[in-house]
Order: sequence, then structure tokens, then C-alpha cells
Amino acid sequence: MGNSHPDTLTSINNLAMLLRDQGRLAEAEPLMREALGGRRHQLGDSHPDTLISINNLAVFLKAQGKLAEAEPLMREAHHGSESHPNL
Repeated sequence: MGNSHPDTLTSINNLAMLLRDQGRLAEAEPLMREALGGRRHQLGDSHPDTLISINNLAVFLKAQGKLAEAEPLMREAHHGSESHPNL
């Protein structure tokens, strides 16, 4: 399917979350960023999957103490979720 296929991006996102849960943070972050970048490109900024990736990265960065980087992502995820009440 290729690295930019939505299903592949979902797998990349899921792997990133697994690595995060295992405490393998240095491996998780680049995959989160890859999934988000791919989803933005393939699905657009307001797609529910993109918003999930935005939120995942924001929460991850906040937990790492990278508040200045996390805040705009949290705002973006919140704003985008207003049009998707099930998120």
C-alpha cells in the first residue's frame, strides 16, 4: 500500500502509541510525527484521523514537558474536534 496510504499511517500511529506505552519515547516521537505529517498530507487537517494524531502528539509533548510545542497542537486538536463531536 505504501508509506502514505491511510491504513499504513494508522499502523505507524498505532506502533508509536505502543512504543510510548512501553516507555520507548525516543522511538515513539518520530513515528508520531510521521503519522501526523502523512495524515495531514493525505487526509487534510480536519479529518478525524489527523485530529487523533494531532492530539496524540500534543499529549506526548506535554508529558515530556515540551509545553510550548504542545500548546498549539492542543488548541488545533480542540478546535478541530468541535466539528467532530465523537472524538
